[in-house]
Amino acid sequence: MDSIKILHCADFHFDSPFRELPGSLGEKRKEDLRETFGQMVRVAQEENIHLLLISGDLFDNERVSRMTIDYLRDCLQEIPQIRVFIAPGNHDPFYERSYYRLVDWPENVHVFQDEGEKIELCELGVCVYGRGFMKPHVRESLLQGFTVADPAKLNLMVLHGDVVGTGQDSDYNPLTTEEIAASGLDYLALGHRHSFSGINQAGDTFWAYPGCPEGRAFDELGEKGVLLGTLRKGRCQLSFRGIGKRKYYEERIEISGCQTYEQIAAKIRAAVEGLEPEKNLFRLVLSGALPGDFPFYPAVLTEKLQQDFYYVQIIDETMTQVDPQLLANDYTLRGLFVQKALARSAAAQEEAERRKAELALKYGLRILEQGEAGIE
Repeated sequence: MDSIKILHCADFHFDSPFRELPGSLGEKRKEDLRETFGQMVRVAQEENIHLLLISGDLFDNERVSRMTIDYLRDCLQEIPQIRVFIAPGNHDPFYERSYYRLVDWPENVHVFQDEGEKIELCELGVCVYGRGFMKPHVRESLLQGFTVADPAKLNLMVLHGDVVGTGQDSDYNPLTTEEIAASGLDYLALGHRHSFSGINQAGDTFWAYPGCPEGRAFDELGEKGVLLGTLRKGRCQLSFRGIGKRKYYEERIEISGCQTYEQIAAKIRAAVEGLEPEKNLFRLVLSGALPGDFPFYPAVLTEKLQQDFYYVQIIDETMTQVDPQLLANDYTLRGLFVQKALARSAAAQEEAERRKAELALKYGLRILEQGEAGIE
């Protein structure tokens, strides 16, 4: 064939614990991951792809539920016409008790091990290479010294690894662009990094990280998905396709001047309009100056917003607004404390020190006026 159509994904991390989420929400997110995998399989069917390449960390660790295993196997059995190639990563290495070894995978699924196998698909004119992690850390390049056997064919490789600069180290299969260029591959399907890398080229070899298909925490923000498209000799026509069920967002919102929780909530609703808060997960970092007689508690605001958000986390970085003119003749304990706190903030050389002074002012005023700091 002149060209083939592929779907490239990586880093599902099935059965991640989702420890930062409360109650049953973590279990719901585990189900979201399974649903995203099902959505990916549907896309593969609709787009009539030839190859599905999974570049490692399909599982998050050695503890995987039977439900997840059964679901994945059922999904892959639904696409017998699509060849599926998996290269285990650092989170799910192919070791003695690995699920890759224990599960009876469908016939269309091939899991690479450490030997560096080549699978020739004569009907497609394609050779698919791959190597898997056999342990959590691989400190020497699995691509070192590799070259394709038949440059005339369309040559692909599925691999989990970390592209580094010359002379740099990594615990996760350090690869250099020089090794990629020398490989003779037409496309190197990588996994490990959880953000889409863009389509890169080293020599005649195209390579990419698709990123994770579903964000799992607030360090995996925004749209997540897979790579989809056609490959032919000398040409890579892959594009990013968002398939994640939910997105993580972190939004910074300035709330100076607000005097009630309802006013703050209104600002927040305006800031997240169009981002589907009822579906996605949000971390809201609130900044600005609030009146000294407004004892702001994030828990109160969180409860007010619950009906608008699937999940919301409030980070309070506000400071207390103080009128210097009122302090000029205030020789009470309160006045002296505020003056010293403001002076300490103004004299701070580093941001962390300034923030400490602001927090001391906020919570010190609460203690003086209410008898408690109210720290959550």
